[in-house]
Order: sequence, then C-alpha cells, then structure tokens
Amino acid sequence: MQPATLPPGPKGNVLLNREIDLRSNILQYLEKNVREYPGISRIKLGPFHYVIISDPEMIEQVFMNREVYVKGRDNDNLKFLLGNGLLTNQGDFWMKQRRLMQPLFHKQRLQGFVQKIEECTNDIMTEWKAMPHKTVDIHNEMMKLTLAIVSSTLMSTNVGGEFRKVSDALTVVMEGMIDRTRSFVRLPYWLPTGRNMRMKLNRKTLDATILSIINNRRKDSKTYDDLLTMLMEVEDADTRERMTDTQLKDEVITIFLAGHETTANAMSFAFYLLAQHPEVRGKINEEVNRVTTGDAMTYEQLNKLEYTTMVIKEAMRLYPPAWGILREAAKDDVLNGHLIKKGDSIVLPPYAVQRSERYWPEPEKFDPERFSAERMKGVHRYAYFPFGGGARLCIGNNFAMMEMQIIMALICRQFSFSLPPDFKLELDALVTLRPRNGLQLVLKQEVGTPTNI
Repeated sequence: MQPATLPPGPKGNVLLNREIDLRSNILQYLEKNVREYPGISRIKLGPFHYVIISDPEMIEQVFMNREVYVKGRDNDNLKFLLGNGLLTNQGDFWMKQRRLMQPLFHKQRLQGFVQKIEECTNDIMTEWKAMPHKTVDIHNEMMKLTLAIVSSTLMSTNVGGEFRKVSDALTVVMEGMIDRTRSFVRLPYWLPTGRNMRMKLNRKTLDATILSIINNRRKDSKTYDDLLTMLMEVEDADTRERMTDTQLKDEVITIFLAGHETTANAMSFAFYLLAQHPEVRGKINEEVNRVTTGDAMTYEQLNKLEYTTMVIKEAMRLYPPAWGILREAAKDDVLNGHLIKKGDSIVLPPYAVQRSERYWPEPEKFDPERFSAERMKGVHRYAYFPFGGGARLCIGNNFAMMEMQIIMALICRQFSFSLPPDFKLELDALVTLRPRNGLQLVLKQEVGTPTNI
C-alpha cells in the first residue's frame, strides 16, 4: 500500500501572492483552484493550512465523519453572534439539541405556516402595485419579505417594536462579523476597539430583547401557533427536560438568521435569473395556474410544483447562499490516499463544485430541467449540497424550500421581471453569498391574473 501523501497545491503562502486578492475574489480563486487541482488541494494561508475538497466522494466522507471533521476556529466568529445554537455547537450537546428540534421541522408541522408565508408575500406585492415606478432593489425587497415571514412564523408578530430591535441589533453585529470575515488579522473581542464595543453593545441588546420576549411569552395565557411556542414546549424524550432560556435565545437567533438572510439571498438570485430567462418564468406561471385553483395555496399543492422546485434548485446551484462550508481536522486522517493533518481547515465549496464541468455539463448555463429525475440519475448526491450534508444537514431545509416555493409561485403569477440597461451583477462572498450594491430589477404587473392565489 502506498503511504498517504499531502494533497497537491500551490507553492508558497497564498496570502503573500500579489496576483491573488482573496478579499475580493475568493469565489474566482476557488473555481480556479478546483480546475487546477481536481478533487483536493492544500494551500497555506497566513499561518494556517486549508484543504480545499471538491470531489463529491471525499466531501461525503467529511460530512459523515463528525468525529474527525469538527467545527473549528472559524466557528468562533459565528459563536459570538449565535452562542450555542444548533449551527455552532457540536458533540453531545449538539446531538441533544438536534434531537429536540428535529420534530419541529417535519413536513406535517410546517403546513400551518403556508398561510402566514402567503399573507406576507401578498402584502409586499400590494406595495409593489402601488409604486408609480416599479424598479426595485429585489435584494432589499426580499430581505423585507423574509424578515416579515420569520417574524410571523417564529414569534407571531409583525415587523416592529421588539422584533425591530432584534433585527437592528442583529444587523450591527452581522456587519461587525462581516468586517472580521474580510480581515486576515482578527483582533480578540475583549480588545475595546470601536467595532468590538458596538458589537458587544448590540449583542447585549439582542440577548436582552429576546429573553424579554421569551419571558413575556411564558406569562402569556394566549395560544400561539409559531416556532417559539414549539421550541418552548418541546421535551427530551428520555429526560422530559425542556430548553433553558439561554438555549431558547440561541436557537431563536439561529433560526432568525437562517430564515432571514439566506432565503432572501437565494430568492434574489432566482429572480435575477428569471429576468434573463422570461420563458422560464412563463413555465412557472403555467404550472402554478395548472396546480392551483385561484384560492389560497395549500401544502399539498406545493408538492405538485415540480418545475418551480427545479428552478429554485438550479438558482441555488449557481448562487448557493452558503458558498463555502468549513470544518477542521481534529486528528490526522486519510482521504483517498491524501494525508489530512490535525489542525488543517477543510473547505467544502458549494459554489465551485456546483459550477464545475467535471460534475455538471455546461455549468454556467441556467437550465432548471437538469434537476429532473431522469437527468439527475448518475449525479453524485454531493455534487450539489447547498444545505450542507450528513447529520448536520440544515435542519430548516424543508421550511426554506416551502417558503421559496410559495414566494416564487405567488410573485411569478402576478409579475414578470427584466434587468435595467447596463446592469452588471457583482457578488459579495461574506458570511453568506449576496449581491454587492443590491440587485435592481424592473417589475411588470401581469394583466388578468388573480390577486389571491
């Protein structure tokens, strides 16, 4: 048997290479690296080593081996915001929380949220219809919409009051985290810099506000059909224990971030693609007309929106909100004959893998029907992984898909889209993948379509 060897990769420290600007071109670098080093490569970045894995078989091994590939030093940045929420914790505590929360996101529990999502979407379309000029920043509009949806489904409240404080404080903390993400020198949080002090103050506001909402809910005698109530009532099957207020707070912040930011980004890019492919929007409209009856949508109807679902999947193939997934090797390991050393950071890049011609024919082409059952035969399950994989597959993936199906079906039923002249999309690979400087679209209200589907 051949001894394991370190993965191939560029010589020298990438950080010192003047031809590479990772701060503004990380996506292009990942694509280039995956082309030049198919499957796996190892680079030195400052004092650390990063292993970039693009082979689906090896990606699967990383996802499945949680004992070796753990959340590492890059996870600490997220922990400042999310605490010990499901996204950041690990080990036995993660397993306990995952087991507690999994039933909340089963499909039968999600049916009650269809109407809330539909109402929020109809509200924003009513605003659009009242606009004299229908050129909008669709990213800003989707951020408004998903904020309304997460406030309604998570806490049964409209955007405003305490929930607005949560959103504003979260925005400040996120901006600070984004600045840290862009910086290769990350000063410790205890240093009293202006940024650190703003982040700490708003994190304190965030914690206090959510704990106040939880405390008030415990005293409220009303019955609420929302995720907060489900989180408060869920019990461990063995111990009958419920979550502490601190656990509830961390999970609420995690759900807020995941249900707000990532969905808004995914839908923004989807509508950007539809603006360039009006025939695809037409097919969505035809399917929605065929499946629905003009009344309120039902959960059962969503399962029949097959083409609409393919469009969403194709949009997330090209523009995955989670553009890079990080792990750290807790001990030495071997992947396909390559030595992975303890302490190496592992990069699993959905953006680069899902645009690789090794796994996708004509990868730059927007082709929703590539996700038909027939054409997906033979495609490795980890050639496409926008929601992660393994035991840590995003717990809210079913909720997110349902939300996106409803938004796309409703909006495509009443509006078509086009790009303003000379618009050029620029990408920001920050905590999530988002459009830089917004995403302008021209909306056109379609005549003769029902206003309440």
